[in-house]
Amino acid sequence: MKTVVFKNLLRSSFLGFVLMLPNSLLGQAGSSSPIIFESPQAFFASVSDNLNSSSSIQGIPMKPQGFLKIPQDEQFVFWVALESGRLKVLEQLENGGFIVRQIIPVSIGSNGYDKQIEGDKRTPIGVYHFTSFLNDDQLMDYYGLGAYPINYPNAIDLLNGKTGSGIWLHGLPKNVSERPLLDSDGCIVIDNNSLLQMTRYIQTGRTPVILSQADLQWQPVNQEDARAESLSQALDAWRRDWESKDSRRYLSWYAEDFSDLVRDLSQWSVYKRRVNAAKSFIDLEFSDISFISDPQQPEIVIVRYYQTYQSSNYNWRGWKQQLWRQHGSDWQIIYEGNA
Repeated sequence: MKTVVFKNLLRSSFLGFVLMLPNSLLGQAGSSSPIIFESPQAFFASVSDNLNSSSSIQGIPMKPQGFLKIPQDEQFVFWVALESGRLKVLEQLENGGFIVRQIIPVSIGSNGYDKQIEGDKRTPIGVYHFTSFLNDDQLMDYYGLGAYPINYPNAIDLLNGKTGSGIWLHGLPKNVSERPLLDSDGCIVIDNNSLLQMTRYIQTGRTPVILSQADLQWQPVNQEDARAESLSQALDAWRRDWESKDSRRYLSWYAEDFSDLVRDLSQWSVYKRRVNAAKSFIDLEFSDISFISDPQQPEIVIVRYYQTYQSSNYNWRGWKQQLWRQHGSDWQIIYEGNA
């Protein structure tokens, strides 16, 4: 018993000491060699995350704020803290908690972050996913040993009128060992050794990557359970109203400023009433549901799921995405489309 207490005290003291170190001693910002954690002890070693060490030592599982619901088979999530220039590979555990598996210094846009328009040399802020992988043979030497494009602009970006494209996670030129923090045209740049390890973590089309001005904030896994449950109930009620073919109830879930990037609410209502009236039944199943809050507008949650749609005259399966906005205890949909 004394040994356990001593180990916990030693670990807590070490964490407190490291948290007081200047950031420069923990590695420079900009693409360079990574910090790798190969075991759950990484949870304690990731001290720069401002983790509540006493809670973690007492065995309370922790996860980042805004991760309302992550499917268990999405084992890894990426978080890029743009201000400090750190990419963190987060691993989800069976208890719903997360640990930091790897910390990688990055370079970002030469003009900083919060991308607005094509060519502004800024890195975007938002919730994205990796869409594909481009290998060395498909790229100029400038992009290193590979690249993972992300889905910028996402729905929130498009609704806000943002433009641009070609935002990637890629490596360093082969004759370059590191670059400063503000150095790219908007991409996230890491060293090539780290890039080659990303195949262990990235499932293209699935793995989320959150680009945020600030670092992640840790909290107990049940901290946002009430909010997640409230959204789950709203999503399920919306699904049931769609299946019922009661257009009034179904359309009441959509906000006045709703857009699918083609139709506004009025046009969407006409379209959906016409489509649903032509069916004798609608049956829906959702799986692999995820809820992640937007880092700039936390009242908006990116909802993603795999949808199985069956009806009397049309069947479809595929990934869907919605943006749900919370106002008090109420939720409404401001965007809907294929993911």
